[in-house]
Amino acid sequence: MKINILSPHIDDAAYCLALTISQCVNSRISVTIINCFTVTKWTIFYVPGDVNEITSLRKKEDAEFYKCYDTPIHIINLDLQDAPLRNGYIFQFKPLEPDEWQVVNEIKNYLSKNLDGILFCPLAIGNHVDHAICREAVIQLYHQIPVIFFEDLPYASRITESEVLAEIKSLEERLQVELINEIQSLRNCTINKEQNIRLYRTQITDEICSEIITHMKNLSGERLWGEPKLIDQLKKSLICT
Repeated sequence: MKINILSPHIDDAAYCLALTISQCVNSRISVTIINCFTVTKWTIFYVPGDVNEITSLRKKEDAEFYKCYDTPIHIINLDLQDAPLRNGYIFQFKPLEPDEWQVVNEIKNYLSKNLDGILFCPLAIGNHVDHAICREAVIQLYHQIPVIFFEDLPYASRITESEVLAEIKSLEERLQVELINEIQSLRNCTINKEQNIRLYRTQITDEICSEIITHMKNLSGERLWGEPKLIDQLKKSLICT
């Protein structure tokens, strides 16, 4: 089995799937991170530097995080511009613009030509436009590739459980499938999620870290959503889950 994680930004895969990645590498499953919107000047607090310098700094943080695993993680950066650089806004309160559909097609074309294995895709909870673009690209390929969805953090921690389930129901109706959930627990993990996500120093605060870890504790792990056969296939491939 091979796992590919579509991470809208550098840090999303870590925030949402650090435990799951640990379970995969400890079960000898190959993991590839596909970071999409990596050209950026976005930081949570002021950091001096231009776009090239901030982009380079964030890639270094990402590489430092993945060194926490005993097995090398393959990182692919698509080097697309993030939302603040493209259009000046982050959250999606209207349909995608024509230029955003072009980015959807870029990601879709990359995946259709290069994907090998199961794709983990963000649910786009929270309406971040970059997450929505990633999900839209995957939806267009959904019936051609094996897809498992993950909950976006910290956004999923900011809504109620009924609101999460409403998001799932809407997606089920659009895809015309049944999605069940599987929680990847702390078992067979050799990573301290709270400690290691703090390596994204330009992106995380105590409050954001607390939201992510509280969500993990409330679920006793990280929650994935997928069709029953695919979830069962993943479970059988992971040791001690």
